[in-house]
Amino acid sequence: MNFSVLPPEINSALMFSGAGSGPMLAAAAAWNGLAAELDSAAQSFSSVTSGLTAAAWQGPASQAMTATAVPYASWLSAAASRASQASAQAEAVAGAFESALAATVHPGTVAANRSDLVSLVVSNLFGQNAPAIAATESQYEEMWAQDVAAMVGYHSG
Repeated sequence: MNFSVLPPEINSALMFSGAGSGPMLAAAAAWNGLAAELDSAAQSFSSVTSGLTAAAWQGPASQAMTATAVPYASWLSAAASRASQASAQAEAVAGAFESALAATVHPGTVAANRSDLVSLVVSNLFGQNAPAIAATESQYEEMWAQDVAAMVGYHSG
């Protein structure tokens, strides 16, 4: 998407409308909880398996169970690690959104600028408002550039 051709009214509205970072933070928390549960299961499974094979249970059946249990415990640990990575990625996405939102001009500020411009133009019967009109348009162009920078940074991040 080419954010540079979109005026601040659109870019600001795109950032300030919608769900925000809440769903990503909720996903991060869910992934983090899953990672903790999987890690706990892996540690518990490994502990029980080690306890059985080290003391109470010996022989070919014990060796067969260990040969099957060790890969499962490794899988649980790997799944916990991947869930933890997914949590970190979701938190990073939420953080990137919050940074872009903070860098975006609030839609109310853009609307106030446009309203000021209309008032200045309507009351500019003899050209007396030309400097104020130019200043208002300059502020609008700065808002445009600020929003484009925020959106490009968010999109590329």
